[in-house]
Amino acid sequence: MPYKQGYQGFIERYFSIVNKQMQMVPFKLNKIQNQYLNVDGTSKRDVILKARQQGFSSVILAVFTTDFLVKENSRSVIVADEKENAQELLDRVRFFIECYEEKKGIKIPMKYDSKYELYNEAMKSRYSIGTAQRTEFGRSKTISNLHMSEVAFYPNMDKLLAGALQAVSPTGRVILETTANGFNPFKEFWTRSERGETNFKPLFYAASDYYDKEFLKDKERELDRMYKQEYPETPIEAFISSGDCYFNKESLAWYLKNIKTAKKFLAGGEVY
Repeated sequence: MPYKQGYQGFIERYFSIVNKQMQMVPFKLNKIQNQYLNVDGTSKRDVILKARQQGFSSVILAVFTTDFLVKENSRSVIVADEKENAQELLDRVRFFIECYEEKKGIKIPMKYDSKYELYNEAMKSRYSIGTAQRTEFGRSKTISNLHMSEVAFYPNMDKLLAGALQAVSPTGRVILETTANGFNPFKEFWTRSERGETNFKPLFYAASDYYDKEFLKDKERELDRMYKQEYPETPIEAFISSGDCYFNKESLAWYLKNIKTAKKFLAGGEVY
C-alpha cells in the first residue's frame, strides 16, 4: 500500500479511538488530520509544529500501524521524550491492532509482543519504541517509518536526530511532531527548515485551525498568560510563549511582529 494512498479508508474502516469524552468511537479523521494526511503531508520528511491535542500522534500512529499490518518487512519506530510517553504510544498501537483483529475476525500472528517491540510474523514487520534519553537509539536498525514525538523536548535532539536519520531507508519517511519549547535546538532546526536549509518540510498548525472560537475563548480565560504557549496562532508566538526567555516575552513578540526586512537599494551604483 503506497504512502498516502488508501490510508484514510483503511484507518476509518478498521480502527477505533477513544475521544475526548473518553468514549470508544470509530476513528474518523478530524479536519486537521485529513488536511495533513491528504494535502500537506506530501514530503518524506515533515516537521510539524502545532497547538495542543490536535490529533497528530493518533493519525501518525495509525498510518504506521497500517504499514505494520499489511506491508511486508516494514519497520516503524516511535521515539518519545519520556519512557512513560513512549509506552503509552505503543499501547495505542496495540489498541489499533486489537480493533483490526476484532473487525476482521482474525488474530495477527505475533512472533513477540514485548514492552518495547511488536513483530508481525506474517508480514515480517516490526513496530518499536525508544526514548530521547537513548541518543544511540536506531543506529543499528534499518527504519522505514520514524515518528519523533514532542521532539522539542528532547535533551539531545541534534545527536539523536543525526543517528536516527542515518538509519532510515532511502524510501522511508520521517515525521517530527511537537509543540514548541522556547528558543532551543528545535527552534533553530525549525528556522533552518523554513529557510530551506534542511530537507524537512515545515508545517505549522494554529490553534484556530482545529478549535472553534468559543473553545479558545474559554481556554484563554482559563490559562491567562499561558494561553499562547498551549494554543498559538503563529510559529513565533509558539516559541516566544513557551520555555524560558531572557528577554521580556511581550516586548520580544512586538519586536518580531513589527520588524521589517531591509530592502536593497542603489546609491551611486552601489547596492546597500
